[in-house]
Amino acid sequence: MRENSAGRTIRNFGKVHDAVETPDLVAVQRKGYEHFLQREVAPTKRKRVGLEALFQETFPIESYDKKMLLEYLYYELEKPHYTQVQCRQLRLTYGYPLKIWCRLRSKEGEDISEQAMYLGEMPVMIGGGEFIVNGAVRVIVSQLHRSPGVDFLIESKEGDRVLHGGRVIPERGSWIEIGVTNKDTLVVRIDQSSKIPATVFLRAMSPDYSSTEQILRLFYPTKTVPVNKLTPTMWAVTPIVDEDSGEIIVDTGSQISDKVSLVQAAYAKPAAKSGKKQKKTRKSKASVSIEVIDNVRDVLILNTLAEDDCESHEQALLKFYMRLRPGNPPNKDKAKTFFTEKFFDSNRYRLGKVGRFRINRTFDQTVDESEMTLRPEDFLKTMKYIMALRNNEGRVDDIDHLGNRRLRTI
Repeated sequence: MRENSAGRTIRNFGKVHDAVETPDLVAVQRKGYEHFLQREVAPTKRKRVGLEALFQETFPIESYDKKMLLEYLYYELEKPHYTQVQCRQLRLTYGYPLKIWCRLRSKEGEDISEQAMYLGEMPVMIGGGEFIVNGAVRVIVSQLHRSPGVDFLIESKEGDRVLHGGRVIPERGSWIEIGVTNKDTLVVRIDQSSKIPATVFLRAMSPDYSSTEQILRLFYPTKTVPVNKLTPTMWAVTPIVDEDSGEIIVDTGSQISDKVSLVQAAYAKPAAKSGKKQKKTRKSKASVSIEVIDNVRDVLILNTLAEDDCESHEQALLKFYMRLRPGNPPNKDKAKTFFTEKFFDSNRYRLGKVGRFRINRTFDQTVDESEMTLRPEDFLKTMKYIMALRNNEGRVDDIDHLGNRRLRTI
């Protein structure tokens, strides 16, 4: 005879006995729930985990006019008002009444009020790991889900053509899906929205990546060459302009191709006559240098920039706002606020410690784990990693591997 976790006596009338005694299979759930509530711990000694961490993330709460502040102090879990039997009979929830103590004060530091607020009831986990909710017995169901962080995969493979992709998955907030299209362009989707060029999202992330020239220098090695050494296979980093007419001969991010002779002729023409009737000539071809991309191993970013009609950080924010809020009139301030709240506000977008750890491990960086939001550098490295995968560098992730999944209870 032996007793189970609920205190009941179990008699075994079988002839074959267990070689090893059956362990307590719900001990993990009970310990985890105790760790979540920290009911027996003094309010000043509670760790920032579970319920305590949730309140500290939510508070302080500011008023609309930014003049008042509601601060969180601590929470209390009182004794249940009803017994288990009464809750079953009356169809009630067997739980601890939850109260939090808060302090209301002004921005100047003046304390106005301090009192407790009743939020509801936290269900009590009884003997076998079950709860009584509205008179019925409920249990915790564990399931595996995608771990926060960044994952890379092969989205489609037709013959020798492989299209790579990646997902930036937060603990809380919008998923960012990035992938290569059949036209060899890199696009981004936010929460299953329509596709936008990845360079538009990169421009919106930071003003440091707003211009086309900056983006080209980030992804391709550039060099300056004299005009007389230009070749059709080179790509222009900066626009090549005819100084007399102001006409753009080769646009930024475009291949020079058959316009080599036009560029050389434009820089070889004599300058306009001055008032002293002296003819000034331009600098020789050998002395004029142009910044170009000589060796293009992958045209992915160049093709993406060709689909990108933005030229600045503000234009990218507006385009992103109009794509995700098509019915709203475009407004620069609203677009900036919308993007900031969606990706840079830790209350709305949060990678979590696991997500930050996996991003640091993938990109071999040492960003502090307290940095919970997505940085522009993280997205930039995600784009570069996809380009590396196209050149058979790096590795894709197995999304079904248990190392890329986390346990969640519902």
